[in-house]
Amino acid sequence: MQIKNKNTLIFITLFSLLGFTFNLQADEFNISASEVSIDKKNEIVVGTGSVVATDSEGKKIKANKITYTKKKEFILAEEVVEILDLEGNTLNSDKATYDKLNEIIISYNNSKLILKDGYKLTSNRIMYNFNKKIISSDQNSEIVDNEGNIINVSMFQYCLLYTSPSPRD
Repeated sequence: MQIKNKNTLIFITLFSLLGFTFNLQADEFNISASEVSIDKKNEIVVGTGSVVATDSEGKKIKANKITYTKKKEFILAEEVVEILDLEGNTLNSDKATYDKLNEIIISYNNSKLILKDGYKLTSNRIMYNFNKKIISSDQNSEIVDNEGNIINVSMFQYCLLYTSPSPRD
């Protein structure tokens, strides 16, 4: 009789812990705003007025309006958007999306990215892939390096990772 009770207790304890773990993983963003509305049925949160959304790694999205779709882990930020990553890069735009599942930010209209190493990128569309550490655009863009040189391009792809050259034999 005691063995059955112990097994039941262990099963309930493990099941409870697994359920608790799933709840923690579902909450990917901490959102604070002047005004928040929640659509529980569609799992959508809309924040307006000085909204700040912080993901689980610490990336911050600031905007006047943020719409978060929990099922897709997707944010739409509008009106004076500023995104700060962990490496010290800042993206400013009129509108941006953040696909948390794929770790991709896409900015639209009047986008300006200031990299920690001093480069400034201006375009109407900037894509930032956090997993691959690649910033790109398929629009006309202006790049200003840390020495003030201006480069105009019709598209670009910039890798944030630096790998030292391998020695040649």
